[in-house]
Amino acid sequence: MKHAFRTAWWRVIPLSMLLGGCASSLGPISWETGYRQVAVDPADGDAAQRLAIVPNTCRAQPDQTGIVTLPSGCANDLNLQRMVERPDDLLHGREMGPASAAPVAAAARERLDGREQANNRRVQLESEARSATGRSATTGDL
Repeated sequence: MKHAFRTAWWRVIPLSMLLGGCASSLGPISWETGYRQVAVDPADGDAAQRLAIVPNTCRAQPDQTGIVTLPSGCANDLNLQRMVERPDDLLHGREMGPASAAPVAAAARERLDGREQANNRRVQLESEARSATGRSATTGDL
């Protein structure tokens, strides 16, 4: 009995160590999404200061020099910024118009009418088959 207890104990220890290694204290990476306007230094001979829209995830530390790595999500936000029709929409979105239910209703009507037409066609074919064979027939008999 004592020997069986020792054998079981030595099997449990490595298994618990393996499973303990699977536990991770790293949680999901979260970053601040959204965009902001920043002032851009004027070009040579240009007196007016310009504003640029920059993703919040692309903030670099001012003292970084050399190769600057982008934080998580920065490249994704930059790509999304390039796809926007109007860059101002990134700062303040547009009001949505009313939902257009007409195309959805037309598609539903067409689908329902199509079923009705198919059922009418099936009934017509069955009646033609009955009259041609002189007995009770269905489309399964054709």
